[in-house]
Amino acid sequence: MKNIARNLIVLGCISSSAFAAPFLAIGDNAELFVTGSAGVRYDSNILLAPDSLKKDDVIAQFVPGIDLEFGKDSLIKGSFTAQETLNSYDKHSELNTQLGAVAFNAKYDNTKLKLGTNASYTQLDQNTYAANGTNLRRDQTNAGANGEYSLSDKTSFGAGFNYSAIHYLKNTGVDEWDYSVPVNVYYGITPKVDLSSGVTYTRSDLDNGTSYDTYYYNVGARGEFTPKLSGSFSIGYNDRNGNGTGATDNSGLGLQSGLAYAYSEKTKFTLDASRDFGNGASGASQEQTSVTLAGQTDIAADWQANAGVTYRLIDYKTAGSPTADYYEATVGATYVINANLSVNGSYLFRANKSDISNQGFTDNVLALSISGRY
Repeated sequence: MKNIARNLIVLGCISSSAFAAPFLAIGDNAELFVTGSAGVRYDSNILLAPDSLKKDDVIAQFVPGIDLEFGKDSLIKGSFTAQETLNSYDKHSELNTQLGAVAFNAKYDNTKLKLGTNASYTQLDQNTYAANGTNLRRDQTNAGANGEYSLSDKTSFGAGFNYSAIHYLKNTGVDEWDYSVPVNVYYGITPKVDLSSGVTYTRSDLDNGTSYDTYYYNVGARGEFTPKLSGSFSIGYNDRNGNGTGATDNSGLGLQSGLAYAYSEKTKFTLDASRDFGNGASGASQEQTSVTLAGQTDIAADWQANAGVTYRLIDYKTAGSPTADYYEATVGATYVINANLSVNGSYLFRANKSDISNQGFTDNVLALSISGRY
């Protein structure tokens, strides 16, 4: 704990000087902000190992960064962010990491034509519910572009292209490249609600020699369904064809949903759900069904509270058809010191019950941090 205390003092000094920097105006419609956070957390199972083998630790974290926002007075708006995450473990210093992340997004909207693009690169070094017992050092790249054109007052056409790649270092996983093309037609049934119909094609290539072609045929809706309920959802059919040794053909119900409910001016709830196919770190095909319910409320002018629960069912498309049930629950609170500074506290519980040997675990995480944006 002495190392942690020393690290926090150092981080506090660094973050204080970082937070003190004012934002920089670039021209008439761009601003550069300096961001940062410093915190400490206790993790009862740092590797998400089986309970009989789990190790705990206290981790200090410092995250300096920048945030460039542009286009506030133009048709093209966007942002560029960059940050570096430094993790310092008290008892397991071999797990200390310094990880970078950059992200860019831009949007164009002239009412009739909407265009968007995004790109990101993230370095990760953390375990997952499906590959626990070791930290998975990996680099993840994402990029995409999408557009929507209004054919008439009620009808519009949308299409896009998305790319993602995950590269595992130290041979800890199977590298994967995904390419997807969504195509949708929207028809307005009211001024605020559109019905949709479409198909998304996804190609997945893995460096173990297998590949998958997946088609998601769907119908759905988007918009403001009631004065308090808004969002989008689609439901349909997933058809997945595998190629290569060990690859399998699978199909089933598909779902994508993101809904928000404004219970009051101070309290809001969100419900996210999905059901689709994917691949684990080992390259094994799996079908995941996930549901997350979250809420946030303003307790007072300078206090916010939040909570959320997630359930995920993983159905592995391998010999024996094993399954896993993953549970996650979190509660937290934020104290807003001023427009630039806030203090955050949270508790996270997660557990995995799996048919696969040595993949079951439980974990508790307590965290406290201070963050700022100037």
